[in-house]
Amino acid sequence: MTHARFFQLSLSFPVMLWAIGLFGYSIVSKQDYEFIMKHMIDALRVFVPYLIFSAAVWRIARDKPYRTLVLLAFVVPIVWGIFFTLCYLPYSYFKEKMLDWYILCIMGFWATFVAYLSEIVPYFILTTFKDNFTNNAGNNNVLSSFERTSASPEGS
Repeated sequence: MTHARFFQLSLSFPVMLWAIGLFGYSIVSKQDYEFIMKHMIDALRVFVPYLIFSAAVWRIARDKPYRTLVLLAFVVPIVWGIFFTLCYLPYSYFKEKMLDWYILCIMGFWATFVAYLSEIVPYFILTTFKDNFTNNAGNNNVLSSFERTSASPEGS
């Protein structure tokens, strides 16, 4: 697995963390099916923008070197906070018929904070095992040398 592929897969970590937390809380507090469905539907206003955002970041992170991915790991949560606030702005206005900038700024702060918290684990894995990941250039060289050798006994 390459650094870029791991970074791309780490974008799903917040969704998995939320799902595990919701199901864990539901089991511990003995909530019913309606409770889970209500919170899954309520989470759509967060995860639909997040899926759009993570698709864009997935595209940006493709085939990037390690140093660029580390920079992205620090910049992406800030951009996510801004993007989430801008996506929540129409929902807040049309659903509640009010636009409170103070509350939207607080939501943007918490979206950024939670994004940083959810990126800590993938960041530590990426930095701790940075030498264990394969490089894109290394994979191409291995594949090209593998393709050059013949598999038949006559070619030897």
